[in-house]
Amino acid sequence: MAISTYSELQTAVANWLDRDDLDARIPEFITLAETRINRVLRIRIMESVKIISTISGSKRYLMPTDYLQMLAIKYNNSQIASTTLNGDITDSATSITLTDASSFSSSGTILAGTEQITYSSIGGNVLTVSARGANSTTAAAHTSGVTIVELYTDWTAGSISTGASTIRAMQYITPEIMSRTNTGTSTGLPQSYTMRAGYIFLGPVPDAVYSIEMTYYAKIPALTDAATTNSMLTNNQDLYLYGALLEAEPFIMNDARVQLWATAFGEAINNLQLQDDKDSHSGTELRVMNTGGYY
Repeated sequence: MAISTYSELQTAVANWLDRDDLDARIPEFITLAETRINRVLRIRIMESVKIISTISGSKRYLMPTDYLQMLAIKYNNSQIASTTLNGDITDSATSITLTDASSFSSSGTILAGTEQITYSSIGGNVLTVSARGANSTTAAAHTSGVTIVELYTDWTAGSISTGASTIRAMQYITPEIMSRTNTGTSTGLPQSYTMRAGYIFLGPVPDAVYSIEMTYYAKIPALTDAATTNSMLTNNQDLYLYGALLEAEPFIMNDARVQLWATAFGEAINNLQLQDDKDSHSGTELRVMNTGGYY
C-alpha cells in the first residue's frame, strides 16, 4: 500500500507489527521516530532559510523553534522595507498613512522611532493598527516625515540574498571570546555571532535595524492529524516506517526484532546521508581556493 500520509503510515505500522490494538500508541512511535531522525540526519531537504530584523541596542535573539544545526548567517545593512510617515499621528492612532507602503508585508510590525507597532492589514498606503507600543515598547506621537521601517520580530521564511553586493557572512566566535572582547559590548554593524542557551548573540551590538539571514538544518515538520504529510515522508517512506517499527518493538516486548529494525533504519539513514553528500559535490571538479580566488 502507499505510505504518503500520516494515516497511511499508521496503518502500515500496524500491518507490519501484525497488531490491531495499538491505535493509541502508534502516533507515539512515529513521534519518537521523528526525534531519532532529527538527531542523526542532516540532508538538504532539512535546510531552512529565515530572516529576522535587528533592533538597535539588542544583541540577543531567540533561535528559531525548529533549529537543529547552523549552516551560515549573513547580514545586510538595509531594511526589509522602509518609507516615511505621511501625516502626524498621536500615541493612540489606529490607522497610519505611509508615503509608500508597496514594499511592506500585508500584516506585520513596523518601527517608528523606538516604538514598535503591529498592523493587521494594508489598504493603499494606510495601515490598520492592531497594537501600539508592541513588544514592550512605549506608544508615542510621531510627526510626518519620520522614518518607518518594517521589522521581522520573529524568524520568518525568506531571504535577503537578492542584493548580493550588500550581503556579508558573519563569523562565528565562541561565547568566551564574545564575552572577553568588545565585540560583545561595542555597537555598530554586527559582524560576528555566537550561540548560548537557545539564543544567538550578535557582535558588535546592532546600532540600527539590519536584516539577518540564517541558513540552518531544521527539524522535520511533525506529522499530525492536521499536518498529514511532509517532504521527508514523501521522499523517504521507508525511513519513517523503519523508525516507527524500531520504537514499537520494545513497547510490545518483542526484543528479538529490535536489531532488525535498528539495522534497517541505520542503513536508510546512512544511504540518505551518503547520497546527499555525494550530490552536494557533483557537477564540477573540486578545486582549491585561496582568499583571492581559485588557484
